[in-house]
Amino acid sequence: MKQRSLKRRLVTAFAVAILIPAVAAGLAGVFMIRQHVYRQAQSKVNSDLESAAEIYQNYLQRLQDSIRIHATRMIVYDAASTGDTTRLGPELRRVQTAERLDVLTLTDLNGEVLFRTNNPSLRGSQASDKVIQRVLAKKTPIAATDIIGMAELSAESEELGRRAYIAVTPTPYATPTGKTVANQGMVLKAAAPVFTPDNRMVGVLWGAVLLNRDTEIVDKIRKTVFKQEAYKGSEIGTATIFQDDVRVSTNVMDSAGRRAIGTRVSAQVAELVLRRGQRWQDRAFVVTDWYISAYAPIRNFEGTIIGMLYVGILERPYSDSLWRSVFVFLGIIVLAVILVGIINLTISYRISRPVRLIAEAMQRLAKGEHPPKIEVRSNDEIGHLAENFNKMSDELAAAHRLLIQSAETLERKVEERTAELKEMQENLIQTEKLAALGKLAAGVAHEINNPLTGILTNSSLMLEDCTEDDPLRPDLQVIVDETLRCRKIVKGLLDFARQTPPRKQLITVNQVVDDILSLLRNQVGFREINVETRFDPTPCSVMADQDQIRQVILNIVLNAAEAMAGEGEMTISSSIEQQNRVIRIAIHDNGPGIPDEVKSRIFEPFFTTKSNGTGLGLSIAYGIVERHGGAISIASTKGQGTTVSVDLPLHSVLSHA
Repeated sequence: MKQRSLKRRLVTAFAVAILIPAVAAGLAGVFMIRQHVYRQAQSKVNSDLESAAEIYQNYLQRLQDSIRIHATRMIVYDAASTGDTTRLGPELRRVQTAERLDVLTLTDLNGEVLFRTNNPSLRGSQASDKVIQRVLAKKTPIAATDIIGMAELSAESEELGRRAYIAVTPTPYATPTGKTVANQGMVLKAAAPVFTPDNRMVGVLWGAVLLNRDTEIVDKIRKTVFKQEAYKGSEIGTATIFQDDVRVSTNVMDSAGRRAIGTRVSAQVAELVLRRGQRWQDRAFVVTDWYISAYAPIRNFEGTIIGMLYVGILERPYSDSLWRSVFVFLGIIVLAVILVGIINLTISYRISRPVRLIAEAMQRLAKGEHPPKIEVRSNDEIGHLAENFNKMSDELAAAHRLLIQSAETLERKVEERTAELKEMQENLIQTEKLAALGKLAAGVAHEINNPLTGILTNSSLMLEDCTEDDPLRPDLQVIVDETLRCRKIVKGLLDFARQTPPRKQLITVNQVVDDILSLLRNQVGFREINVETRFDPTPCSVMADQDQIRQVILNIVLNAAEAMAGEGEMTISSSIEQQNRVIRIAIHDNGPGIPDEVKSRIFEPFFTTKSNGTGLGLSIAYGIVERHGGAISIASTKGQGTTVSVDLPLHSVLSHA
């Protein structure tokens, strides 16, 4: 029997050992990459649907607040109680224009129309309207999505009738029906009871916004959620409002580049969302392209499903990314196989000759013995290998001793480096939190500020109209005071979110602290506090925004005063740290200290232990110091007080000439 060479056996073994796992790893890797990419896309589209639903709900809430506020106006309840609408018309038309309403109507307690802005001459009864019935029964405002018939919309105005009429476009995969037109209007509808000052209900004011062919909400979703990003000339994100299974408001484009109004959703989606009331998430072909899509049902105030809200992310960016990742992954595997094959061939060639002596020597070495030198006289690779093995054997003992020493040194260095990395990670997490919450705060503040302004303006006007003995005056005063408080909180949010870049100039920190103390010493909260200053006498300056640094120091000093409940000892010191080239301002109080469970969250935005605090003070201070290239830290022991240290980079240190 012909004996196979060791080299050939090694190559064959390698082929079996490496190619099979490589193929398996390639297939598994491709599957995992695909799962990861699409799971990431599904997670994002689900989050985007939640955001879209929130935006949709905000429009409903804003409509309800608007109708509720205008229903409390004197001109409205006078007209409802007397039936005289002579002065009401111009005012309601102004409200309709200002609030961008398509319908605005006042009815009496029997549902009879007293005045409608679109067609004042048309009266009639709306007693059968379920929304109006709900308000008359509950005497509370309501807002919901609703369906209004074509006849009622056309009676309001021909323009509304034309907008509501949508020709249904035959759509692949849609549920087979004989539907050719959608001739009802899908609206955001809100109604509120009208009360006289003596709390007597005299009517209902209701308004609506027609969603058919109205693109404000879907474009707002695309702008807010998807940031209007594009990929290869196509919008990445789209949104749609469906009336039943027909698109009535959308920014999905058809093949002609027009909004795909009138196209229908697939039968599979319609069955799950419209018939079963469940959400739908998957990849879907939407009009002209594949999207990672999510649908949620839209219900009226009775809970009946009347439509759907859709958001979708273009699949192409994810599929392109998937293929790029797959090609890179497979390329790495192929290169690895080739590289290992080359190495294996080389090693096989070098060890195909007398390896037994080396193997035996290695076995003895593995047992802890010091084997004799291997006598290999050949001047080839094996000879060099034997020579190196002999050197390795001699050096192994010394290396073992050195390894023990190195291990001790390495362990110490690892501990030091781990501490450094932990600190860097904590700083990075804090920075990312501030950035993310800053964006969130800016969005929340922007969305809240407009309604607050409307509430404050209208409540102030109503307060001015009330007499001193008016029973509504205390309630209106509470509304004005609480709205002012909300506006103060919103201002704090905006200050936190803006993160204004510092306007740096040369300043003396000691002088800034002196200025702050001169302002605070005579205040009531500081009269029982003994403030001691210990400033470094070395003249120095920093490049900083004086107002922002003043804000940081003032915030910390006020927090310390509150912690001491207005009495105690406070020490403010400054020192120059030459090694780090910083000046350190340390503010110490002898208050109760900060508990350990609170200390780790002290710089988190909106975290506060005060009953009336916003939790933004120290977060803003943290951001200001960070933007100046400095650092802020807190050392506190329960029952022994707290020290807050602020380090700012030095610009110059003057000698004592």
